Amino acid sequence: MATVYRGRHTTLDRDVAIKVLHPHLSSSTRNRKRFAREARAIEHLRHENILEIFDYSGIDSGDCYIITEFVDGQTLTALVEERGRLPSELVAVIGVRLCRALGYAHASGILHRDMKPDNVMVRDDGTVKLMDFGIARFLDESQVTLTGALVGSPAFMSPEQAVEAPLDTRSDLFSLGTVLFYLVTGELPFSGSNPSLILKNVIEGNRPNVAELAPAISPTLADAIERLMATSPEGRFNTAAEVSEALMAVLSDVGIATDDPAWCIQAWLAEPDAFEKRLQEHVSRVVLATGKALLADGDALGALRHFNRLLALDEENEEVLELVASLHVEPEKPRRPVTFGLGLAAVVLTAGALVMWFVRPPRTDAASDPDAVLAVHEPRPDALPEPAPDPVAAPALPDPTPQPEPSPRDPETRPTPVAAPVPAPPPRPTPRPRPPPQPAPAPLALVEPAPVVLPSGPATLRVVSNMAADIYQQGRKLGNTRAPLELQPGAYVLEIRSDVVKPYELRIELGPGESLEKVVNLEARPAPVRFAASFPDACTVSLNGASLGTLGALGHRIEVPRPNQHGHVVQVACPDAEVFEHVWSDVVFPDQVIGP
Repeated sequence: MATVYRGRHTTLDRDVAIKVLHPHLSSSTRNRKRFAREARAIEHLRHENILEIFDYSGIDSGDCYIITEFVDGQTLTALVEERGRLPSELVAVIGVRLCRALGYAHASGILHRDMKPDNVMVRDDGTVKLMDFGIARFLDESQVTLTGALVGSPAFMSPEQAVEAPLDTRSDLFSLGTVLFYLVTGELPFSGSNPSLILKNVIEGNRPNVAELAPAISPTLADAIERLMATSPEGRFNTAAEVSEALMAVLSDVGIATDDPAWCIQAWLAEPDAFEKRLQEHVSRVVLATGKALLADGDALGALRHFNRLLALDEENEEVLELVASLHVEPEKPRRPVTFGLGLAAVVLTAGALVMWFVRPPRTDAASDPDAVLAVHEPRPDALPEPAPDPVAAPALPDPTPQPEPSPRDPETRPTPVAAPVPAPPPRPTPRPRPPPQPAPAPLALVEPAPVVLPSGPATLRVVSNMAADIYQQGRKLGNTRAPLELQPGAYVLEIRSDVVKPYELRIELGPGESLEKVVNLEARPAPVRFAASFPDACTVSLNGASLGTLGALGHRIEVPRPNQHGHVVQVACPDAEVFEHVWSDVVFPDQVIGP
């Protein structure tokens, strides 16, 4: 859709990126106006994980272009093509950063609608940047197609976007799930020989389970991705903040600090092989200790989820294989005296031998096939606690030929019972002792200082808002929404306000060393706008296409409500004169004067 140039901003003295739309998109006046409105709607987004817009072409320019910050790094697509599937914990860190960007945009009333790995860049210092907000919506409304199919990226669309249904923030969350799926598996979730088939699979939810393609995935991450990619929006997370909490749990499961895990990305970019090796060693130690603890507490299924991941990482792990095999040793039951005949004893002995063959853990298969480990986890209901005796010592089987049963009325014809020799019971096996619970290993220490620390000291609060404002406590200014605040632990009642937004009250409670992020949606004050006296009273005024009346009746003054929602267009039409048009961006400041 565009050509991107690297440029130099001489005034700011820094490199920038310049995206110029192709002529077939920018040749229409309608397209240029729509493009300008979209650029104004997203230019106020100021977030560390969102690509910043410096300037755009405007309506009157023959070319449509956007000037943005220059990101010295790679897209997620390029990283996966270079490295293959990424570790679960690294994917979780990237996902948390994308959740913060989406949460901030959603609070501003903006959907991305084109979330995909090509639209996410990772800067060389580890900063994640989400790009191309609003462009997909511009293209959709301009009725332009690039390949004769629906505009966008079919493999990463939500089902509701594929059928052109109304969208909400959960559509972006579905696309986020597809991105995480791609990062952790190295494969697209939905495939097909053409875009129509891909869209059909998206709509019907025809895709593999993420754990099938990535057996070594964190179980917590797998659960989060599956929920994000639910076909129905009701089955997904409701907000980006909820997704962020789920991804933070992926890190806390293995003892990685969740206050600021961005150092993981930077360390991985610097030495990817060494980082992944140290990370795998750390994860293996923690997951093994967690699995043993769950096993000791009687949670066999929870332990198996961890053991399965370990076997996917190291299928020859002797300790894990022994732990899995130990799950098949059932408690011994008291022997019952053998009082049956020879035939019944032989049948029992034969059945015992068969059962012992079935319940014997197939160690080699479990080590080579992670799915086989799941198959042997559930004990068979017909398993016997006693092993089969030596078949050589078993008594001979009786003649299986059925004999006619005598009539119960003729006691004389009944055979005399003959005592059968009772075989000696086999020796009881010594049950394998259950391994004692092991203490959790020390947290991962890939960089100095160690990332896991006990919470203490001041807390950090970051208020993410759709418009910039100052933060006050009891009339004292603490800071603003553009920078994090360092506060002492305790309860706070904060007021967020400025000259152009209505006051907003925020109640929070901070613990020692806690890092908290709150997303607030500020409501703008109505902005007064005055018209120059040179306009005749007979001129009529319209706001965003709605007529307000004549300037004389309005007193040459109007108020623009909620200017933070979108751009505003005011038109002044005077008799026998050209229509005068004034366009604002996202914020209309007080005491604006419009003149010809």
